[in-house]
Amino acid sequence: MYRVAGFLEPITGARDPRDNIHLDSRLSILTSQNIMKKALLFLCISCFALALSAQRVKKSTGEYQINLTRSDFSEAEACQKCQEIAMIEAIEKQFGRVILQGNSTYIENTNTGEKVETNQIFNVIAETYVNGEWIETLEESCDRFIDNGDFWVKCQVKGKVREMVAPKLDLVAKTLDCESKTCITTEFVDGESFYLYFKSPIDGYLTVYIGDAEMTQRLLPYRQMPKGMLNGVKVKADEEYILFSSREDQLELGPYVEEYEFYTESDVDQNRLYVIYSKDPLVKPSLYRNPDQGAGEMPMQLPIMDFQKWLAQQRRYNTDMQVLRLDVTIKK
Repeated sequence: MYRVAGFLEPITGARDPRDNIHLDSRLSILTSQNIMKKALLFLCISCFALALSAQRVKKSTGEYQINLTRSDFSEAEACQKCQEIAMIEAIEKQFGRVILQGNSTYIENTNTGEKVETNQIFNVIAETYVNGEWIETLEESCDRFIDNGDFWVKCQVKGKVREMVAPKLDLVAKTLDCESKTCITTEFVDGESFYLYFKSPIDGYLTVYIGDAEMTQRLLPYRQMPKGMLNGVKVKADEEYILFSSREDQLELGPYVEEYEFYTESDVDQNRLYVIYSKDPLVKPSLYRNPDQGAGEMPMQLPIMDFQKWLAQQRRYNTDMQVLRLDVTIKK
């Protein structure tokens, strides 16, 4: 059985596109067919350039603050929520604010207030629709201060953002405390088993990590899987999966399956799951075992900053890649 400290511990179980232009020895004239081919080639190159421009990554900053005294958040929870909202502000600075009114959707320019109706499909961060993605964190801070006797936290973020240019896949991922898709929860207690429900509308590859403020562990692919499967586990379109369960083994991974339970050494721990989907296998990061917890006893891991760098690199070169973030709480 693995445990994941604030994390998990597994329960081991079981032609080149250029046209050839033929010159007559007497006439140096391009045929109309070649002219058409060159025109089409130019059009394709122009469209490709426009697509790259639409997906250009930009740098942006955002900030937000939360009154700790007047909220129910712990300081760690407030910092996490504060950073999420600061990221939203940074995206809105570059790509506008999303406004939902009845069955219409608008993009509002945050500088001029101008609104334009759109049929775009958006990303969601902290239950807020945004017209972009947060790609990479360059700088972040969360500072505590006192104002009029109240404790506050102020978060500032700087990072790379990318405008949404295509509809996102309707992926579904939910954390569970039993081996049924109805057991949805984000709150767990020390020693409680943990499972993950996943469904995708198209075939692809799945990878799952879990992390806290310092370290990230890979939950899927499982540790003992062959090297050829460590860059992502193949999933089929419209299939429902209960992961981390030997009994509900829809992936048919048999003895490779590892089951997990949460544990915590503090009163409350917060972890974040990264459910990563891609049409093609990813190039996995460098991972290692924790030497203090016994060989083979814990999932492979890497420092959170190394994980974030790897994730940013993968997202930069895999525009069809999607990352779902699921936050969970573990209590004593």
